[in-house]
Amino acid sequence: MRKKPISYVLATVLLVAIGSCGNKETAQGGQVPEYPAVEVQQAKTVLEKKYPATIAGREDIEVRPKIEGYLEKIYVDEGATVKKGDLLFKISAPQYQQTVIAAESAVKNAQIHVDKTRPLVADTIVNPYELEMAILDLQAKKADLVQARTNLGYTLIKSPVDGVVGEIIFRTGSLVSPQVQQPLTVVSDINEVHVYFSLDEREFLDLYNAYEGETLDEKLKHFPKVQLVLSNGERAKAEGTITSIAGLLDRNTGAARIRATFPNSDYMIRSGGSGSLIMEQTYQNALLVPQKSTFELQDKRMVYKVVDNRVVSTEIQVMSLATNESFVVTQGLVPGDIVVYEGAGTLREDMEIHPKIIQ
Repeated sequence: MRKKPISYVLATVLLVAIGSCGNKETAQGGQVPEYPAVEVQQAKTVLEKKYPATIAGREDIEVRPKIEGYLEKIYVDEGATVKKGDLLFKISAPQYQQTVIAAESAVKNAQIHVDKTRPLVADTIVNPYELEMAILDLQAKKADLVQARTNLGYTLIKSPVDGVVGEIIFRTGSLVSPQVQQPLTVVSDINEVHVYFSLDEREFLDLYNAYEGETLDEKLKHFPKVQLVLSNGERAKAEGTITSIAGLLDRNTGAARIRATFPNSDYMIRSGGSGSLIMEQTYQNALLVPQKSTFELQDKRMVYKVVDNRVVSTEIQVMSLATNESFVVTQGLVPGDIVVYEGAGTLREDMEIHPKIIQ
């Protein structure tokens, strides 16, 4: 075999070396960065959110005097549990007792007059008109007696409902009357308590549209149970039910006032208190995106979606309720989309990356 010239061999070796160096530089200079990414998927999701809440009894009834007099006796103490009809206060008003005695005497006299007139009419001695007048006078006197006894009854003030006695401002010997601005006390029926909280307009619409029903009453039956966290951080033992939504949004804040009702048989929850209401919403096919994957740009929530290994900034709409780690997407993404999990601050539009899918 004829040997090739040495110059030809050297030229070949040089070309191979140059080609090898050129390929290595391309690999180093064109290296595609790797970023963790997630595939957007639908899943059953329970969302939980806290709302500031105020607590009121099922009935908070002010106890006020109906007559004027001095407070003679107080039968209960603040915080006492009472039944409907239990005696709370006694007002000293002897004039009403005298009025009853006088009215009783007037009724007796009127009755005597009627009894005397009736046989005289039968004997045609007096005109029947006299008997009619005597009977009318008797009826008027009886009405006066009923009113006098009613007024006397007002000296004994009884509980209007089952409940708990609130603050008692007045003391024995205080002059009270219907004109006094402050009530003697407030009796709170707290066998059940009403818990009031507010949703902004968007949250309210999300809640309203998430459940079945053509009318509000029908939707209320499907609304989720709610929980109450008291001011000390303790949760109420029983769950509550959303029972009412105000007919109008607040004109100043745009918020909807909502009432939830909680059983309270042990009277642990007291009217006038405060806490936080926890509401959970279950979505069977929620489209979830990690909160880490999102960023804000000019009041818009964005993600970097991966399309053909290049990133595209994409605006998304999310629900106001969220899990601890994820948002629920309502617009902007579909199941199967790939988004960059984290590192958005180092990306730029249309940048080529290698997405590494994480679970």
